[in-house]
Amino acid sequence: MKFHLLTKIFLCLSLAGVFSQAQETVESVRRQIKAVEAETAREKSLHDAEKKRHAEFIEVGRKKVQALATQNKTLKAEIDSLKAELQNLASVRQKSLGTIKYFENRKAKYAESLALVIDSLVPVFESDFPYRNEETIKSVQEIAGQLHKGLIEADDGLNRMLEVFYDRIRLGYTTEVYKGFLQVDARSVPGTFLRYGAVASVFVSNDGNDVLWLTRTADGGYVWNNVSDDLTMRTVLKDVMKVAEGKTAPRLVTIPVVIPKEGK
Repeated sequence: MKFHLLTKIFLCLSLAGVFSQAQETVESVRRQIKAVEAETAREKSLHDAEKKRHAEFIEVGRKKVQALATQNKTLKAEIDSLKAELQNLASVRQKSLGTIKYFENRKAKYAESLALVIDSLVPVFESDFPYRNEETIKSVQEIAGQLHKGLIEADDGLNRMLEVFYDRIRLGYTTEVYKGFLQVDARSVPGTFLRYGAVASVFVSNDGNDVLWLTRTADGGYVWNNVSDDLTMRTVLKDVMKVAEGKTAPRLVTIPVVIPKEGK
């Protein structure tokens, strides 16, 4: 009887141990299942997040591609417009070059014609009132030469030529006393000149022996006339020179002027 009781107790204890061990195994399996489920859920969440990020990346990329396509289309239109404008400018430039060349040729011809006209004025200044004629002729020839060589523009040449004319015109409004030399009978005589405008001139040598006055010839030229033994004219001209130089009190004096017959 006791044996059966002990056997039952042993069996109960064995069954209790087996049950307890089985229960622990089930709990362990449950914990593992929960861990796997949690890891699966975490991985699913990460996968969903990555999938969302990928979708957003694709969408951003698509929008950028669309924006680039629109920008490229706009740039292409601008490039086409610029090409058309450049072609138009090239056409205008070509026409302008033709016009410029035409006017440059005309300007060159005008400069050459002006140079020839200026050259033709040299004899006029050679026969003009004898006062610094050589300087004037040199200036005129220099202007013409520079025009022939294209060293100056026609406008510049014309302006310089007008200045030469103005200088000669101003002679008619001024009176001047100056020192210099005059060729008298192959002699270079030092003395004093009196220029009265561009109509009269008197020369008195430093020693007072040579007294000359400028006269016009029938052909429009000029010649120095020596008073020689004409005491009256000598006295008049010396008196004129004294007044001009301020060596005597200012007063009205007579200056001889000869007018050619054809000018009367």
